Amino acid sequence: MVVVMMCACWTGAVAEDERDYQYALLDDGTVEITGYNGKAEKLTIPNMLNGKKVTSIDNRAFYLCNSLISIIIPDSVAKISVNPFAYCSTLKSIFVSSEHPYFFAIDGVLFRKADSCLISYPKGREYTTYNIPQGITAIESSAFYDCKFLTRVTIPDSVTSIGDCAFSLCDSLTSITIPDSVEQIGTNPFTVCSALKSISVSPEHPYFATIDGVLFRKADKALISYPAGISSSTYTIPQGITAIGDSAFYYCDSLTSVSIPHSVTSIGDYAFSWCKSLTSITIPDSVTSIGDEAFSSCSSLTSVNIPDSVTSIGDSAFYSCDSLTSVSIPDSVTAIGNRAFYSCDSLTSVSIPNSVTAIGDRAFYYCDSLTSVSIPNSVTAIGDYAFGDCSNLTLTVPRNSYAAEYAKSNDIYYTYPDANDWLNN
Repeated sequence: MVVVMMCACWTGAVAEDERDYQYALLDDGTVEITGYNGKAEKLTIPNMLNGKKVTSIDNRAFYLCNSLISIIIPDSVAKISVNPFAYCSTLKSIFVSSEHPYFFAIDGVLFRKADSCLISYPKGREYTTYNIPQGITAIESSAFYDCKFLTRVTIPDSVTSIGDCAFSLCDSLTSITIPDSVEQIGTNPFTVCSALKSISVSPEHPYFATIDGVLFRKADKALISYPAGISSSTYTIPQGITAIGDSAFYYCDSLTSVSIPHSVTSIGDYAFSWCKSLTSITIPDSVTSIGDEAFSSCSSLTSVNIPDSVTSIGDSAFYSCDSLTSVSIPDSVTAIGNRAFYSCDSLTSVSIPNSVTAIGDRAFYYCDSLTSVSIPNSVTAIGDYAFGDCSNLTLTVPRNSYAAEYAKSNDIYYTYPDANDWLNN
C-alpha cells in the first residue's frame, strides 16, 4: 500500500523504516509503492526506496490505514492510481510541494495537473460541504468514495466528466446537481449514498435528464442512477427507457417492487444488487440480456419469471437470493452463467430447457434445498462444482448424455426420465 512519511518540520513526526513499505520494481528501474504496514499519523512518502526512485502509488495503496491523518507526496511521484487512500477514515489532508510537476493540493484535497482532475478528497475531513474549485475539469473515479461527512458537493460548470464510483458510500450526501458541462458519468457514481434523495440537472442539459430525482442518460435512454435515499417502496421506470444501467438500483433498500416497461431491452450488471426488500419484479419480454449480479443478494425476492426473449443469464445474476423458491428458465436461454444461482438456499427445483448448452461453474452451488434438476441432452458443458454442496439433489438426465456422465464422475445422485417405464410394460 502507498505510504506517506512525516516531514521533519512537522511536530510529532515518526521515523519511518523502509521495511514498512511494499513496492514493485517498474520497467524503467523506478518503484511503485504497493503497501504500507506502518502506524504513523503523519507520513511523508519517501522519494527513494532501497536506492530506487519512487515514481508511482498503486491502487488502494493505503487501504485501511486508519492511523493516517496527513500525507505528503514527494515530487518524484508521477502517477497515482485510483483510490489509493481507500477507507483511510482519519485522513484529513494530502500535501504536495508548490513545485510538484504532476500534482497540486488545495486545502488538503489532491488534484492532477495534466487534466485538472480532482483525484482524492480525504475521507476524514469533517466539513459537511465542499465546493470543487472552478477550472477543475474532471472528478476521478472514487474521488469522494466513503466521504461520510459530506452533505453537499457543488460541482462547477468547468467539470466535463465524473468517474466510476466518484461519490459512492457518501452516506450523508442528500442531493447533488450536475451542471450542463458534464458530458460523461461513469458507472456507480452514487451507489450506497443512503441519504441521497434526488439528483438534479437542468432541463437544457445536453446529455442527461432527471425525472423525479432519478438520473437518465439521453443518448441511449438509459436509467443510470436511482437515489438510494428515496423512501418510496415502489417505482415504475418510464416508458421509452431502453436500458437499466450497471448498478442503477444498487443497494436501494426501500424498494419492494419495480415495474419495468416493454421498452427496456437490457438489465445491466449489478442493476438491482443488494435491493434487500425487493420481493417481486416482472421482466418484460423485450429484455434480451440480464447482466452479471443483476439481482445478487436480493434476499427477499421469492420468484422470477425470465421471459423467452432472454438468451443468457449473467454470472452471479441471482447469487444469494435467499428467498427465491422458483425460477422459470425459458427455452431461449443458451447459457447459465457462473454462480448464477449460487446460494439460493430456498430454491427446490429447476427445469433446464433444451436450448441450454452450458451451465457455468458453481451455477447452483450451495442450493441446499434443491432436490430436483432436469438437464436435457443439449447440455454439453457443465462447470466445476455446478451443483456442489446440493446435498439433497437428484439430477434427472438422459441416458448416455453428457449430463449423465457428469453426474457419475461427480458422485451426484441421478435418475433417468424413463427410469420407471418398466412399470408400464
